Amino acid sequence: MKIVNNIFKYCGAGLIMLAAATVTLNSCTENIDDSDLYTFTGEMMIDHFEKDPDTYSSYLTLLGKVHPSKRSASTMKELLSARGNYTCFAPTNKAIEKYLDSLLHMAEPEVSSTDINEIPDSVAETIVFNSIIENGNEAAFAVTDFEEGALAKTNMKDRFIDISYGNDENNNTVIYVNVSSKILESTEENEIENGFIHTIDKVLSPSNASVADLLTTTENTKIFGLLIEKTGWAKKMSVYQDKEWEAKHEDIRGTNYKPAKFDCKYPEHRYTCFTVFVETDSVFTANGITDIESLYEYVKANAYYDDDTSLGKETSWGTDYENENNWLNQFVAYHILPERLTYNKLVTFANEPGYDASTIETRNSNSFTTNVWEYWETIGVHRRSLKVTGIRGEKRINRVSVYNKNNYRERTSEMSMFGIKVNQNNDIYGNNALNGYYYPIDQILIWNKDVPNKVLNERMRYDVTAMFPEFMSNDLRLNFHYNDRDDGGIIFTDDYLENLVDISSTTYFQYLPNRGHGHGPGSWMNYQTDEFNIQGEFDFTMKLPPVPYTGTYEIRYGINANDNRGMAQIYIGKNPRNLPAIGIPIDLRSSSGTNPVATGWVKDGTDADANAETDKTMRNLGFMKGPKYVTLNAGAENGRDNQNCLRKIIYTGQLEAGQTYYIRFKSVLSGSNFEFFYDYLELVPKSVYEGLEAEDVW
Repeated sequence: MKIVNNIFKYCGAGLIMLAAATVTLNSCTENIDDSDLYTFTGEMMIDHFEKDPDTYSSYLTLLGKVHPSKRSASTMKELLSARGNYTCFAPTNKAIEKYLDSLLHMAEPEVSSTDINEIPDSVAETIVFNSIIENGNEAAFAVTDFEEGALAKTNMKDRFIDISYGNDENNNTVIYVNVSSKILESTEENEIENGFIHTIDKVLSPSNASVADLLTTTENTKIFGLLIEKTGWAKKMSVYQDKEWEAKHEDIRGTNYKPAKFDCKYPEHRYTCFTVFVETDSVFTANGITDIESLYEYVKANAYYDDDTSLGKETSWGTDYENENNWLNQFVAYHILPERLTYNKLVTFANEPGYDASTIETRNSNSFTTNVWEYWETIGVHRRSLKVTGIRGEKRINRVSVYNKNNYRERTSEMSMFGIKVNQNNDIYGNNALNGYYYPIDQILIWNKDVPNKVLNERMRYDVTAMFPEFMSNDLRLNFHYNDRDDGGIIFTDDYLENLVDISSTTYFQYLPNRGHGHGPGSWMNYQTDEFNIQGEFDFTMKLPPVPYTGTYEIRYGINANDNRGMAQIYIGKNPRNLPAIGIPIDLRSSSGTNPVATGWVKDGTDADANAETDKTMRNLGFMKGPKYVTLNAGAENGRDNQNCLRKIIYTGQLEAGQTYYIRFKSVLSGSNFEFFYDYLELVPKSVYEGLEAEDVW
């Protein structure tokens, strides 16, 4: 945030002088070196617009018509005249005129005239709200903050704004907003006191169609559009806003609440969204697929569906396409995630080796050289996962990688499992739908035996937020802007997270994105920097992610111990109402839970054999050192070297593919002053922890 803006907040309007030189006080006289001063001019966005009516007069008129909310008597013009932090993508007069003309010539016109003074308030509100991001107490987005993908905060219509780059006819770099709106110019630092203005040549008007409707009407996704209609997934993907939840919690949603130690905020909305990976028509036809019949032949030749009659999931090869056991339904379902993922949140760059998490909001992920990845569960009864890897500016699905054990940089990848490339957008067509995104992919995405046996036959580390689709659909995960308080977190009602199947009335289910707490983002030795900090006499049960194949697995729980923590008994099984207890309670207090006698922890030395012996001792006690992949201070510290950052092996046994398992955590200490830390889980097949090679330390 600009220094002058902070001062303006506390001193009000007027002339404020910031001296760069030393101020010397002598009695009641200030001797100020005025050779390098910045003078507060008080120019706000509205002042900038009013100075150039040839460009902004229409936009000014719209700002004067629209109110920030139904409860507000002021207008957006008044709002942008006052202090604050706003990112404004302001359309020119020509852009607005062209947009209104397009509305006038629709089959069912939304306007009866292109006269800016006669358009309906709803149209004016759409134009204005789509163009403005309220950045709260955080700095507005400057051009230097942009990178490929969505900006970190949604606009006033709760829609993401996407940034991409291209070249003009003279090969000059051009910044595009939502694929087709070109930035003509942008204000610079200190030019405008309440944010940044990016002037655009086309009104931002993301589609109000659902993802399914967008796919069925886009010119180059006709085949996939047909598939989602035939399988019934198009209808299932028509949902968006949970108005029943919002009405039920009207009195608390979006409000602050402090159940114990941390200031928290309830979510304002509960959206249901989707992300779809889509073969364009050209990718299908390149593989000889032009219709359902030719896709059937392709699937028969290349797919491998496990028929598991014991789970009632025998693959059907008939034409009852809406049956979720049907081959076509399974094919389509494996393309769909039940959450809204912007391109730059397909994976989460946070505190992987070599990078400083305190710069998490300003780094350009395209420059990263350490892979990051995420496991996402697709929709459908078969409970399957796909893996997205972020590597050198690309996102690839189901990539198999081999890593250098010294620095965990990717060494090589099997060419046959190089991964399916995910494209950020669909050429000239918009892929930002009302209830999610679709992304074109460059190969056929299919569940065959290579996916469970090669791609997912590895240590799968799940950040807990990735197990709750609502986090991504409602822009909650690692959202440093959501709660403006330094200790700001998010707290949930017991009916918000679908995979949280049971929770007691004495459980305060809180999420902390690690936005500050006096230390700055990334100041905790946590996987991807964030955590759940659950308080009260907690007792909750949630659904576990699926395993890729039936076999023996370890389930590991990530620990970050301190004396504010508590103890929990863990239960795991198939029946969420009657889960068997697993082992003895886990103690998260550093005074006991990380005692070397209990855990076997000894700091690594220079003797590799001695280090391996420590690892063996710890495993015999049910513990492991924390991952070296989790870092702090740009890699100067890591989880393996931190005694309080451990992994507890909480379960070893057979797990079945396609089956749903649940995990329960119940406090064994009386009182409500204990924190339950919940960061990540690892699902690890026996082929990894008892493989031909020792499991890596990362």
